[in-house]
Amino acid sequence: MKLHRDLKITQKTAWFMLHRLREAWAGAGFAPLVGPVEVDETYVGGKRKNMSKSKRKKLSGRGSVGKTAIVGVKDRMTKKVIAKVIEHTDKETLHAFIHQHVKPDAIVYTDDHRSYLKLAGFKHETVKHSVGEY
Repeated sequence: MKLHRDLKITQKTAWFMLHRLREAWAGAGFAPLVGPVEVDETYVGGKRKNMSKSKRKKLSGRGSVGKTAIVGVKDRMTKKVIAKVIEHTDKETLHAFIHQHVKPDAIVYTDDHRSYLKLAGFKHETVKHSVGEY
């Protein structure tokens, strides 16, 4: 276990601490973000050109193929960030994430991705990256 070497403690102590931290994080609830908040999604994974030839052969398609989708929300006032790995970046998934983590009537800023259209229960404003708006 690398933790005991990094902290310069015994392995038994590191194991104990690790389990206490996991227990604390598992039980930690969260308060929904009040806003204004920013929401965006991204794909995480290596570049195709940096992959070995055998890995490239397994991938079909382009763009997000072989990558993991992640959505995140950031409260502009508290600077708190909540992120989650998601299967799809469709409307249902993104709207459910926002409704779960943001209080109703908060101002929500997103880009002009089609999945964010008709976001009910929030004051919704968009940034159009396609015209150079950031």
